[in-house]
Amino acid sequence: KPEFLGPVDAIEDVYKIAGALGLPKYAITDMKWPIEVVSTGLPVLIVPLRTLTAVRSIQLNAPAIVDVCSQFGANGVMAFTTVTVEPSATVHARMFAPSIGILEDPATGSASGALGAYLVQNGVVDVAPTTEIVVEQGYEIERPSQIFVRVESDDDIIQTVKVGGQCVMVVEGTLTF
Repeated sequence: KPEFLGPVDAIEDVYKIAGALGLPKYAITDMKWPIEVVSTGLPVLIVPLRTLTAVRSIQLNAPAIVDVCSQFGANGVMAFTTVTVEPSATVHARMFAPSIGILEDPATGSASGALGAYLVQNGVVDVAPTTEIVVEQGYEIERPSQIFVRVESDDDIIQTVKVGGQCVMVVEGTLTF
């Protein structure tokens, strides 16, 4: 079951997050959905953005993202919009986790699970007993991916979140010590 660890309410914190993403304040203050830390195993700060242009124009300030993640107890920041590149996708997202050595991840299953739970919990998507979500990610770093998320609910309570997809090998090697 997902854990909803609290929204970011203070406007100065919202501005700090916008700055860490290199975005103007209005890109995230004009949203009807909260900025919120959600966990389906690893806590992620979910940041809704108004447009695909806003998501694409993120200019990461890695030290500021590390600071934001530390402040809110998250491993990374996942920014998303409901405007997508592919018609089959539900949301377009980017995931940043410099505090664990990942500037930008092309496909993040753990964060996509948290995002799927967020989308259902906040009514961003049409909710059914089984809600299917497609997260497109990695386009900005030329490694496009689609992550499939299934959120199962019972009486408006999320019971399970399942994540899947296909992968392509990008490198192979052997480590010797």
